[in-house]
Amino acid sequence: MTLPPSHSAPPTVLVVSDVPAELPGLAPVLPALRDVIGKATGRPASWLWVGRPRRGAAADDTLRTWARRAHGLVLLAGVRNESCSVEVQLALDRLAGGALRRKPVGIVSVGVGQSSHAVDHLRVVLAALGAVAIPKALHLPVHEQPPPGLGQPRDGARAFVDELLWFAARLREDVPLTTAHPPKGHDHAAAVHVAAAISYITENFADNDLTLESAAHVAHMSRYHFSRTFKKHTGRRFIDFVTELRMQRAQTLLLKTDLPLSDICVQVGYRDLSHFQRTFKAAFAVTPSVYRSAALAGLTSAGAAQAGGPDASPSEPVLVSSCAGNQL
Repeated sequence: MTLPPSHSAPPTVLVVSDVPAELPGLAPVLPALRDVIGKATGRPASWLWVGRPRRGAAADDTLRTWARRAHGLVLLAGVRNESCSVEVQLALDRLAGGALRRKPVGIVSVGVGQSSHAVDHLRVVLAALGAVAIPKALHLPVHEQPPPGLGQPRDGARAFVDELLWFAARLREDVPLTTAHPPKGHDHAAAVHVAAAISYITENFADNDLTLESAAHVAHMSRYHFSRTFKKHTGRRFIDFVTELRMQRAQTLLLKTDLPLSDICVQVGYRDLSHFQRTFKAAFAVTPSVYRSAALAGLTSAGAAQAGGPDASPSEPVLVSSCAGNQL
């Protein structure tokens, strides 16, 4: 497996997977995905496993380098009990710092049952990293017995890869993806406009002047049409999407800096400190100051809830994993 040489070469798709290829039930499905990517791009997909290091997982430098050079990425994520794996969370943490900026990422969930909740959280995390999660997502069910036919998985995979490459061409016009096809269906234009709006929101969520109207203008839609279309393609209302990005940024600033709350409030897009504190407590069950104190003290969720007083919920985790399946 070699690095893609340049952007003038045929389009390159990097598959980042925490799912072992030998996982029972996936043997008939993964080759179909590999084959579809190869035929659509004219070259095999690069494939990196991000499981446990001692079992041959990719090094940090390799993961970041391959992600930067890829035209598009597929995140093949194992999902269990409405949550994605720790390996996926760590891989996305390692890709922070611009490796995914303006890169289209397709999400493929793998598990016994579909989990829209985990996929939605992956979309938000990817948006916070500057990536554009394409509207179409795939689910690969894990069967104890092989499915009777591969027609449906293969057809779905082809539409998924076509959409990924088309978004790559639109987001990076310097990449000649002549093999890419536009997404099929009457709403592919709306998907492109939503992708542009997501990119705009990701870059400007910390601006307290960001509004539904300004995002709708970027998407060339009325505010009412944009509101409905945005929720259709992302599964989130505009305000919820922006709030999740702001809360994730606040979480990072609380954990990694000693900035006062008033500064963090402004840096994540709020004019009013009390509004910021109420929003943060609704997301994490404790106030920002208690959250920071609990993190510094290494408290468990129960200890942090106790520190937060009678209003803090002991059933809610405080040190929240971005893929842990919490409602933000």
